[in-house]
Amino acid sequence: MKLLRLCVQHIRLNHPLPWNVHNEPGQLLLSKGFVLTSQDQIDALLARGMYVDQDEYEAAQKSSYVPEKRKDPFSLWGDILKRAGALLRQFHDNPQFAKDITDLSGQIHAAMQADQEVGTFEMMHGGATGYSVSHSLQTAFVASLAAERLGWSDSEKLTLIRAALTMNIAMLDLQNTLATQTTPLTPAQRADIDSHPQRGRAMLEAAQVTCQDWLRTVEQHHVTVDGRDIPKDRTDISPLACMVHYTDVYLARISPRATRAAQAVNVAARDLFMKAGGADNPYAAAIIKEVGIYPPGSFVKLANGDTAVVVRKGETAVTPQVHSLISADGWAFPDSKLRDTAKPEFKVTASVPRGNVMLTLNRAKLFGYATA
Repeated sequence: MKLLRLCVQHIRLNHPLPWNVHNEPGQLLLSKGFVLTSQDQIDALLARGMYVDQDEYEAAQKSSYVPEKRKDPFSLWGDILKRAGALLRQFHDNPQFAKDITDLSGQIHAAMQADQEVGTFEMMHGGATGYSVSHSLQTAFVASLAAERLGWSDSEKLTLIRAALTMNIAMLDLQNTLATQTTPLTPAQRADIDSHPQRGRAMLEAAQVTCQDWLRTVEQHHVTVDGRDIPKDRTDISPLACMVHYTDVYLARISPRATRAAQAVNVAARDLFMKAGGADNPYAAAIIKEVGIYPPGSFVKLANGDTAVVVRKGETAVTPQVHSLISADGWAFPDSKLRDTAKPEFKVTASVPRGNVMLTLNRAKLFGYATA
């Protein structure tokens, strides 16, 4: 039995426990279904040390976050993005912030299981709540995918999502400003950027976040400069922080700024792979392998000259399912055209940066969902 230590946000006052609670040696303290009725009880037990069997915890997480079967996936991700923005911007006035972020992380995890490719498509295209919030959600999504590839537990992935969502809580407005700023950083902006991991941890602690893995990941999420390889003597860095860091860097490269165009997905992957130490860096390697060469939501050029959007993975990494949007002579098709990229005339020849395609996509129609 592998035991996980419980934090305060895992315990709900006046609600039945969803699992058995043990002490550190593994002896049973409280049975599943027991109701804690006072905060003093909870505080005393947490001080003593409360643990749960990992398999039992993960089974309860999965059963708690079953997505609605009839829920429009695009509406679901839109709701998640709005909820993330509201929580991050109003955390000062929310005494339940830690629990609310934990619940949202479970919803994200469940939505990913429901239709991962729709989720990837949405992450590639961001949202209307501002760069800072959409980037944090993108980072949470992609980091969790990469963690799954490395065999991390559900509890580790949920902590990873919480940390990624809150990694830039100390500089949300500044991050939005920098996305459109054309002038060099001011000294005050540079100081805010350099200090935001430590200030973010302090803000989370003030918001009653007590999970040390969550706090440590936020504090350490800028482990190297520009996504370079981790020095061999830095064995003290949290693996979760490393995963958030390299995902953050990769996604920043494929997002446009006022001062530079977005990189094509394959170019961003190649640059990260080279700078981060290549195959010797498990985090960067997992991100690149999981996202793939042509992830859903990315734009590509076809052999016949069309510009197309990837909707799903294909039988091979280089034959994704795509819909042509723009013809070789620059005309937008009234209705997108499904292309078989395994055929020579529709072979994918290049990635196209997101900022080069100025079209509004009917996402539900592209994926075959009802548009009504």
